[in-house]
Amino acid sequence: MDTLNDSRYLDRTEAAKVLCLDDEESVVSALRRVLRTSHYEVIGFTSASDALKYLEANEVDLIISDMRMPEMSGDQFLAKAMTLSPNTVRILLTGYSDFDMTVSAINEGKIHRYMAKPWDNDDLLSTINQELIQKQRDDEKRNYDSLVKSLTAKDPMTGLLNRTALMDQVEAQAIIGTSLPGVAPSYLIVLDIDNFSDIVTQVGPQTSEDVLKLVGRLLSFNLRSGDIIARIDEDEFGVMLNQYAAEDCISGIMERVRMKLASRTYLVRNHKVDIRLTLAAKAIDIGDQPEELYKAAKRALKFAKSEGKNRSEIAD
Repeated sequence: MDTLNDSRYLDRTEAAKVLCLDDEESVVSALRRVLRTSHYEVIGFTSASDALKYLEANEVDLIISDMRMPEMSGDQFLAKAMTLSPNTVRILLTGYSDFDMTVSAINEGKIHRYMAKPWDNDDLLSTINQELIQKQRDDEKRNYDSLVKSLTAKDPMTGLLNRTALMDQVEAQAIIGTSLPGVAPSYLIVLDIDNFSDIVTQVGPQTSEDVLKLVGRLLSFNLRSGDIIARIDEDEFGVMLNQYAAEDCISGIMERVRMKLASRTYLVRNHKVDIRLTLAAKAIDIGDQPEELYKAAKRALKFAKSEGKNRSEIAD
């Protein structure tokens, strides 16, 4: 072990939760005694089905399972455990005659280590410690990757999704389409703020950014939590409107949002600002290409603006 590099993980590994499974209570008790010397929280089971029920409702850091059990073999148990808790470390205790089953556990249960019974206590504790340190590293990397992904998916100004993330959602919706009776299709809506350049001239660039943030919040307030909202361009926003009941028509939804935002004058950094929107929507059908949907919605948006702005349009 590289003490310099691993020392910052030690406190967290000592607080780890370990699940032990063996059909013999004496073996579970022996594991519990050994592991508690390293301050691990130990949960023991003699039944594989009981252990799986526990994993359905609880997270553990590491699992130690015997191979030969009457209810379910260790390779079968660890394969099911991997489905319930894919990031948990899985260690198999196996006899020398269990080679074929061990290979199955490696392939199906994706075990991290296997150890022979009877085990050496020091070797067992060292192995567990090494695996938990590696798990901490892997967890940190997953969290970092998730953070990077969320940052690259977000518009830095408004905190909404960006254009790429919205198009990914539209593409996913176009794969499944709408097949339920009585349910309207999902729609891609493109909208922008009418005369935004005049607002920038009126309030200045910094305050105009606050206007964009305000529009983002207002859209979030006036659409359902499941609808996907993004900032596409400077003053252009996009919405993937998820399936509504058929009677709640798309034109009514767009008009409700448009009129709601236009119903009052807003005070932004002591500047009075009126917000008028022009919106256009295109239905998402199975097999549609996101960029083609966007272009169709943009054409409808351009038409709506040519007809006087502050209105909504549905693309053919």
